[in-house]
Amino acid sequence: MTTERISAFLTYCIAVVIAWLGDMDLKDIGTLAGIALGILMAFISWYYKRKTYQLLASGRISRREYESANR
Repeated sequence: MTTERISAFLTYCIAVVIAWLGDMDLKDIGTLAGIALGILMAFISWYYKRKTYQLLASGRISRREYESANR
């Protein structure tokens, strides 16, 4: 694949997404933004819970600190 083919593909994908969003009204865009934020917050929560568990498993924090962080 050449750089031109990749950039053309990305340009067409962006154009399709913008055309799709252009067909929506404010209520639909608000719903999509809410869903995206919910998914983002779930991912962030999972990431930090995983990191605190890794710190607990490595012995860098105590069980009390781990439970305090995961309330």
